[in-house]
Amino acid sequence: MAEDVVKKSLKYSLYDGASFAVMDGLTASFLTPFAVALNASVGMIAALTYIPQIVGAFIQLFVAKLLEVMKDRRKILVISSFLHAILWIPLLLIPYATPNQKYLLIVYVSLQAMLVQIMQPIGNSLLGDIVPTYERGRFFGLRNKIIGAASFVSALAAGFILNYFSLKNPYLGFSILFALAFIGRTLSGVFKSMIMNPQPDLAHEEKFSLFDFVKRMDKTNYGHFVSYITLFKFATSIAAPFFAVYLLKDLKFTYLQFTMTVAAELVASFVAVGIWGSMIDKRGTKSILYIGGALTPLIPFFWLFSSNFYYLIIVEAFSGVSWAAFNLSSSNFIFDAVKPENRVRCIAYYKFFESMAIFAGAAFGGILVNVLPTWIFLSSIPLVFLISGILRLLVSLLMLPTMKEARLIEMGIGHSFFKRYLTIRPSEGLVFEVIGKYHKHEEEKHYSKQQSKEDALKKPAKKDEKIYTKRLLKFIDKNISPKKQEHDITDMREIEHITEEIEKGKR
Repeated sequence: MAEDVVKKSLKYSLYDGASFAVMDGLTASFLTPFAVALNASVGMIAALTYIPQIVGAFIQLFVAKLLEVMKDRRKILVISSFLHAILWIPLLLIPYATPNQKYLLIVYVSLQAMLVQIMQPIGNSLLGDIVPTYERGRFFGLRNKIIGAASFVSALAAGFILNYFSLKNPYLGFSILFALAFIGRTLSGVFKSMIMNPQPDLAHEEKFSLFDFVKRMDKTNYGHFVSYITLFKFATSIAAPFFAVYLLKDLKFTYLQFTMTVAAELVASFVAVGIWGSMIDKRGTKSILYIGGALTPLIPFFWLFSSNFYYLIIVEAFSGVSWAAFNLSSSNFIFDAVKPENRVRCIAYYKFFESMAIFAGAAFGGILVNVLPTWIFLSSIPLVFLISGILRLLVSLLMLPTMKEARLIEMGIGHSFFKRYLTIRPSEGLVFEVIGKYHKHEEEKHYSKQQSKEDALKKPAKKDEKIYTKRLLKFIDKNISPKKQEHDITDMREIEHITEEIEKGKR
């Protein structure tokens, strides 16, 4: 891949992310308030979450086949983006239709979810082939920062628009949001069309069915990861549809107050995501997933202590930091744990289980809201929060220890004339990487001959390292890449040769 083309593609990916974030910031947190404004029941609001998820889940089963037929990831992404944009137009008209037409909101949102679920595995696969492996944490950290900033500004603007029109004509405010969302999504499709389009490696793809994937889930690291995310998203979705209902109906927050709580989460996420991205590159994805998996279960518990507006602002800021760790590490884990040629299929199956979990969780939450007692709190919703928090905590405690790190971890494992590292590869298990870096130890007195041989190896290795580092850093803009390359880079042929010699000795 030409370096300048890759660099431009990474920039267009950032522009695409920003455009998408404008749409998402204007609508994601405000579809439930829109349903509340339409006087939708709690059951319908829950359905607004779980029905689109079940539709999206089953469409995932056909994503790999769609790619086999079209063989063009960019074309699929661009067409889906424009269709998604068009679907915002009918939502403009729902408030002005007959009362029964409000149920069409679920239909339109389900169609949008279907398109988004098609785009996610294909888009992730495309970016995974473009972004350099050990820049993923930083690049996606930067991309998420841009998305977070655009989402924050958009959500804040949405809150002011709704607050301004709430007394005059609340539906007009939502119509403005959906019109702007149409523009944002259209621009996203335009920028997607400018991203380079490497051909997917379909020839080497392992074609396995969903049933085959399920049979091996308990035997693979990726399978353990999918199981964990599935159960965690189920526990989360029990409460997720009802936060907005709790704020707007039970606590009587204004649209502006609601927006401020959403903005607090976005700002905190914006600040934290870059830090988490750097830590992923240094420590691996699993350690940050542990942190996210430990912090996010605490969020529902905090909602039980007080309904004070300023207190909830702090809680949502904590939520932004926690979910930034969880979401960034989980998305990076997919790139690390799956072979490039299998990404579309594996991500599609992952999204299938995730969507099924969200569907089941939201449906179960809707039942709980109707059957739990209301005499303890203002409504039964805080009890649903409590159940969600307990289940999240149990899932993290039981499932996280079953997962292994899936990217290169740099850790010394003894003194020698070559510095050795452990690499944990999903398809190969534990592998020793041997990198030509000499450290003075007492052993040098006994191995002077070996030292001279190593010094001879180091000179070309250092030269190759400089060349390789320069080429790598040219892949991305100076604003994206770190000032100093922190990973040891040497001649890969040399590393493979030395590793083979070690493996022969072990036999």
